[in-house]
Amino acid sequence: MLSQQDINQRLIKLRNYERLYPELKAKYQDSQQEIKLLKQRVALLEEEINTQKSINQKLQLQVEELRTMVFGKKKSNKPDDDLDDSSSKGGSSQSRHASSFRRKLPEESEIMLTTPHQITHCPTCSTPLTRVKDVIRYVEDMLLPQGMVNVFKRVEKLIITTGYCTACKTRVSAIPIPKQSVSLGSNVRRFVAYADTILRLTYEQTRSFLKDMVHLSISDGEISNILAEQARLLRPEQERLKELIRGQPGAHYDETSWRVRDGTQGNYAWVMTGTQTADAIFRLGMSRGKGNAEQLKAGSSRTQIGITDDYGAYRTLFVLHQLCWAHPHRKLRDLAQSETLDEEVRVHCRTIYQQFAALYGDIRHALTIPLTDRANLRHRFKERLHTIAEPHSSDPAKLLAIKNGLQRNADAYLTCLSHDGIPPDNNKAERALRHLVLKRKNSYGSKTQAGADTTSILASTLLSAWWRRPDNFFSEYARIIETR
Repeated sequence: MLSQQDINQRLIKLRNYERLYPELKAKYQDSQQEIKLLKQRVALLEEEINTQKSINQKLQLQVEELRTMVFGKKKSNKPDDDLDDSSSKGGSSQSRHASSFRRKLPEESEIMLTTPHQITHCPTCSTPLTRVKDVIRYVEDMLLPQGMVNVFKRVEKLIITTGYCTACKTRVSAIPIPKQSVSLGSNVRRFVAYADTILRLTYEQTRSFLKDMVHLSISDGEISNILAEQARLLRPEQERLKELIRGQPGAHYDETSWRVRDGTQGNYAWVMTGTQTADAIFRLGMSRGKGNAEQLKAGSSRTQIGITDDYGAYRTLFVLHQLCWAHPHRKLRDLAQSETLDEEVRVHCRTIYQQFAALYGDIRHALTIPLTDRANLRHRFKERLHTIAEPHSSDPAKLLAIKNGLQRNADAYLTCLSHDGIPPDNNKAERALRHLVLKRKNSYGSKTQAGADTTSILASTLLSAWWRRPDNFFSEYARIIETR
């Protein structure tokens, strides 16, 4: 039996429990509520951290792109940078033959001077030489101005006879008399257009070249007038090239910035070039709106395939549309080489890039086989493309956007498999615009819309002639002017 003292102690404990239990229960409930709020707070903060991480990742990628645009891509020996890029180069890279580093031997018709250098005795001991043989070498050189003598400049003095006709009551001349006592000939005018368009020289550089090499002075005003005159003469050729390109099975379209200081229409340049010829049509000083692409396309066959990037202005412009594989290929390569991504994410991006590059290479190879043998390939390639474009938890925002575009436009990426002569990329338009991009670095664009229109005509006609006849450009230029 319990003693009275034990009973009293247990009663004291019981009364303490009865008093403390409600307090402990209240504290427990408060703790549970606080834990619940803290869990909600932690979840909210984790969501915010993930959002900030995604934003930071996106901003870091943008900064990396801007840094590359400004400073160029730096070389790196890291393993992650040694990516397989054979698909973009049309196959595995091969070392160049030693002969490719040497100058081409001149044609016999090009040799203007033969100079013998003979030897019969040793220059050291005067011993007669035996087994004498001749070694042929060539020296390619050019003539430079020597004082006032200039082989490049030709001055023609015109003696124009005039007389008064008593019947017509007017004075007539053997040929039309130029308004100025001294004028520039057709070759100078064509060279000015060549220097401005093909060589991408500024007015100052053109003036300096003519002054130094030809002893010919020319002003900025004369250069501007010459370019406007040549553009007027070449306008019919531009219209002919438009019709030629519009009649081809496919046409490439692209755009880039081109500033017009006093312009009112826009600060972009557009290009259209066909799949069968090297000719191209440019429109400078335009906006980036869809209407410019529509004007370039106007008159084209409904069956003509448009080859472009994924810019929204092109999406509803063509009945048949081929999207450029090179654009996502470059973006995926940049992600695979990015130094701002976490190692795990970068490895994932590299895997996606290699899968896409392999598919790109297979499609380029498929275009070399007959059209009738490609029917089964399209379905298999489409399945591979959808597999590559499946979303993944490790996808950064940029990669997810690329995948969404690939899924949304899968059919447009595979149009080339169903038509002969259609490439899988828009590289031809990009190469055509590259000339303007380089010229933009020198000239910074055009001063006026009239100047942009002049450059549009000169770029369209002269670049097309230069790409078409690079070895005989000036003869082609003269033929175009004479047959307009």
